[in-house]
Amino acid sequence: MIDAIELDLMALADIGQPTKIAHEIHRQLRSQMGSVPTRAPLHAIAKAVGIVGIADVDADSFEGTLVIQDGRGAIGLRRGLRSGRRNFTLGHEIGHFMIPTHRFQKSSFQCSAKDMALPSGTTGATPLEKIEFEASEFSAVLLVPEIEWTIARRKCGHGCDLNHIQQLAESFDVSQEMMAKIYVRNADENIAVLITQHGRVYRIIPGVSFPYMGLRKNMQLPTSAEASRLSELGGKGTVTDLRETDASDWVARADKTNAIYEQTLVQEDGWAMTLLVAELPSADEEDDRSWNRRSSRR
Repeated sequence: MIDAIELDLMALADIGQPTKIAHEIHRQLRSQMGSVPTRAPLHAIAKAVGIVGIADVDADSFEGTLVIQDGRGAIGLRRGLRSGRRNFTLGHEIGHFMIPTHRFQKSSFQCSAKDMALPSGTTGATPLEKIEFEASEFSAVLLVPEIEWTIARRKCGHGCDLNHIQQLAESFDVSQEMMAKIYVRNADENIAVLITQHGRVYRIIPGVSFPYMGLRKNMQLPTSAEASRLSELGGKGTVTDLRETDASDWVARADKTNAIYEQTLVQEDGWAMTLLVAELPSADEEDDRSWNRRSSRR
């Protein structure tokens, strides 16, 4: 564990954009260490920027809290948080402390799980909601530095695999859900990840080019879905092989998709993560399909 680091606070104070603050911390760490540790030294970063205390506290109403007084900060984290969730919450509170506009608005923060789940760019977000998703953006970038993530991802090998998400989440000590979002966003393939419990959708993380599925939160998965069957059988940690499945079970326009491949990771308490990989037609194939449809109508 890294106990102490030095940060140029003047350089950080000149930056207003949340993710750029995180990038500057990474730059300074690389200049000192050569690279950013895959497990971000959050306690050392907090100490370097003026946070004088971090403690686990008994709480039901919040995940993390920050109090600022005389330019110094103290952070409380709900006792019992899993390691990855605890790291994200700590990064979130450090974000509130370091983002100048947040400190201008408030000197005390109590952040619930709902606050930290607000997506960036939420339509009609209030100023207080905006600072919550900015702090979450800061935390995500701080915890998973781009250069080090790219190196770690290459070591996983080619193709897409839920084992990669597990390995990367462990390496960076973040939740699998958070790593899934990063993994999907950076994939060369057309992929989506679904998080489900007892066969019902909890979260959908689609790539920008993944075909429309028509699924929403709390909807039942297709009966053919591996997650519906395997999550009820137990076997935590089981990862199935990536196999082709019926595209019409998953996407609204199966005729626009050459194939869909499915892989499932079984978690505890009925939870599961499903990876879908879509093989889409090339532009030439799509032109051929359009020509054939026109010809058949003559």
